[in-house]
Amino acid sequence: MTELPNETTEKIRTLCADAYESYDQGDFRKALRLFYQGWLLLPKPQTDFAEAGWVLTGIGDSYFRLKQYIPGCEALRSANHCPQTRDNPFIHLRLGQCLYQIGERASARTHLLKAYRLGGSGLFKAERPEYLDCISKHL
Repeated sequence: MTELPNETTEKIRTLCADAYESYDQGDFRKALRLFYQGWLLLPKPQTDFAEAGWVLTGIGDSYFRLKQYIPGCEALRSANHCPQTRDNPFIHLRLGQCLYQIGERASARTHLLKAYRLGGSGLFKAERPEYLDCISKHL
């Protein structure tokens, strides 16, 4: 894992906090803009940095809330390759949900099962029932 200067990490952390504040208020477009501002602070290749995982997870989650599932899949797939976010149950949950929504049911099932195995049933409590139904016969 490559380290960023502390100043850059703090800027990204602040942008992510502001983004999640907008997200919590239901302003997913503003959250997305703030996450992308954090993304622009990362040197290439971005996925070498733990901070990229934070940003990409927020981007993917925001796209999911905006029902823009294809870019959500792209961001979440990338987040799953960043240090400290590999095998994060939330990333697998959101990726599985995005895949489900675009009709890629087999891939969705794989990620939703992984989310369940890593994070347990509690991860699905606030989610629509079709996601748990998608994997129920495999549990």
